[in-house]
Amino acid sequence: MKIWKEYNIMKIWQIAIAIFSIIAIILLSVFSSFSYPYVEKVSADWVVDDNINIRIKAVVENPNFFSIKIATLICKVFLNDIEIAEGLDKNIVLQRGENNLSIDLFLDTNKIQKWWTKHIKNGERSDVIVEYMAMANFFFFNKTSKTRKLYSTITTDFTQKLSFNKTKAINVSLNGIETTLLFVNKFESKWQYVDENITIINSSIQLYNPNGEEIGIENFTYNVFLNGIKLGGGWLADNITLAPYATVNTYCYMRIQNEEIPDWFESHLRSGETTLYEIRSYAKLLYGDSVYFIQPIEISGNFSTNFLEKVL
Repeated sequence: MKIWKEYNIMKIWQIAIAIFSIIAIILLSVFSSFSYPYVEKVSADWVVDDNINIRIKAVVENPNFFSIKIATLICKVFLNDIEIAEGLDKNIVLQRGENNLSIDLFLDTNKIQKWWTKHIKNGERSDVIVEYMAMANFFFFNKTSKTRKLYSTITTDFTQKLSFNKTKAINVSLNGIETTLLFVNKFESKWQYVDENITIINSSIQLYNPNGEEIGIENFTYNVFLNGIKLGGGWLADNITLAPYATVNTYCYMRIQNEEIPDWFESHLRSGETTLYEIRSYAKLLYGDSVYFIQPIEISGNFSTNFLEKVL
């Protein structure tokens, strides 16, 4: 009787092992043929309210004949490899075939100063990269996949916007007659230095005195505004004296405080990726015994970007 019981127990164990082996073989066979879902289409848009988010919409294809559970889906957006936005979703079930997903990414404006620095150093060019990392659960198995793709590329020309080469006449009322006392022939700006704290722009200015008497320029200062936000400014280190009919080329440095860049960037997005740029200048012009307050440089205009314009 004891031998018979031992024989039955052994038989049960053999059957159980065989069943588990068959199940394991089936699971391994299915898992080995497992095809990971892939993104077919992706689009991105700004969501602007109290906060600024990036909404990613994707069409994900599940090529398997069974549904898959994505335990965690993490999505990130990079500008020149600097992570500026991140969002996640959990417990997503992908049915067989096409699945439409939407995820909101929080924009971290604290990273914008770093982006600005790299954007300028990269020749005013930024690549927008979208990265997905999905962790899928399939029976007792876990699988992680990461996809990183170029979404778009943007370029800007800030220094070109802050320049002009069209002569500007500075007119004043002299004995009741409008008289030209100074010509500003050109104002050119070039990048000089940039780090995470400051940006320095080297500007050259050409002035011409069309009169038979010398003139003086004192206290020449100018400020730069983007969407009404003062980013910084510059000034001439020395006063200038222009002899009659003389042309003078001089240089000045414009200093931008980078801590203002995130506020400008947010205003840029809230304005539909549009910025009004302005340079406002002030100087004293001395002619004979008279002093005139003038605005030698006046630059204004608009520029737009499209960070989320898809190229791939």
